Parts: sequence; C-alpha cells; structure tokens
Amino acid sequence: MTKEDKDLAPYEVFEGSAWEAGLLKSILEDNDIETITQQAAALPIMIWPTEAATIKVFVAFKDFEQAKAIVDEFYTNMEKENTDETIL
Repeated sequence: MTKEDKDLAPYEVFEGSAWEAGLLKSILEDNDIETITQQAAALPIMIWPTEAATIKVFVAFKDFEQAKAIVDEFYTNMEKENTDETIL
C-alpha cells in the first residue's frame, strides 16, 4: 500500500441516525473534509420504528485527526442539548 493509498483509505468516525449523520456530514464538509456515508443496518420494512437504520460516516485517513476533533465536539454539543432538554 502506498502512502497515497493509505491517506485516502476510509476511516469510520461516526455511526448514528440518518439525521445525526446528515448534520455531521454537513459540518465536516463545511470544514473541507470529504465524507462517505453508508447505511449500516436496516430493519425489515414491516417494523414500525422511524429510526430503521443507522448511518456510518467515513473520512479519508489524511483528514481523520481533524474529523475526530469535530466529531468529539459534535458529541459534546449533542449531549449538552439533550441535557438541556431534560431540564425544561
């Protein structure tokens, strides 16, 4: 494997709902980090839950450290938002 191949290899940085993955994908791309998304798991169509699938977000290895910092901040903000909602 060449250095260029390693730099472009996809690394998973997130797995969650389609809404969260879409939001994070947008934030990463706003920071000039290209992303790839992939549906991770799906439930049969006849099951009722609205969150029937999880989405994985991948970035190139060369962007992994920057993306990881953004993902960590994303998790922190999501936790804070969830805590704030339970107080109301």
